[in-house]
This record gives sequence, structure tokens and C-alpha cells, in this order.
Amino acid sequence: MSSCPNIGGDQVRYRKVSGYISLASILIFMPFIFIFDIGIWKILIFFPTIVMTISLFEASNKTCIVYSSIGIKHMGEKYERERNIEFLKNQRIQSFKIVLSGLAISLLLTFLVYLIP
Repeated sequence: MSSCPNIGGDQVRYRKVSGYISLASILIFMPFIFIFDIGIWKILIFFPTIVMTISLFEASNKTCIVYSSIGIKHMGEKYERERNIEFLKNQRIQSFKIVLSGLAISLLLTFLVYLIP
């Protein structure tokens, strides 16, 4: 079993919106970084990139990293306890992958922005 979603509907939509708003803030912030040469402050791009990557990965995998850590799911209108131990284990593994992937991509993008003169 490769996927055991713990979010659905509005929760997925919320994460997509959050990811796209973060992407928009990155695209707005980038010209200022290069026009005004803000030096070490370029690393601030890390924060919207981590929000963007984790939010979009959560939406695409339908797995919330917080919900999986506390063992709940929100598939519709109410929160429910995840009763299936195997599903919970898969959700936690997926959450770990989401965090590692998001961190790696965010660090890479921040590093690239920092290196570009």
C-alpha cells in the first residue's frame, strides 16, 4: 500500500492555495532580491519556499504531516482518529518523505538564489 490519505476535499484545496500564495510571494520577492542586491538577506527566500514545497507536497500526496503525527484524519467534515495502524504507519513514512523533500528543495532553491549575483 503506497498511499493512505489523511486529508481530503477542503483540506487539499487549502494546501494548494497556501502553496500557490507562497509561490506568488517568491516570484514577487525575486526581482527585489536581484535589483536591490540585499546581500545576506537573500536567505529569507527559504521561508516561503519551505511553505510552498511542503504545502504542495501535502496536497499532491493528500497527507498532512501534522495530522499523521498525532494520528488523526480529516477526510470530510470532521476529524477522526486513524484506527488502522498500517495506514498510520504509511502516513508517517509519507510525512517524513514530504518533510525531507520539501527541505531539500527549499535549501537548493535558497542556495541557488544566494549564489546568483
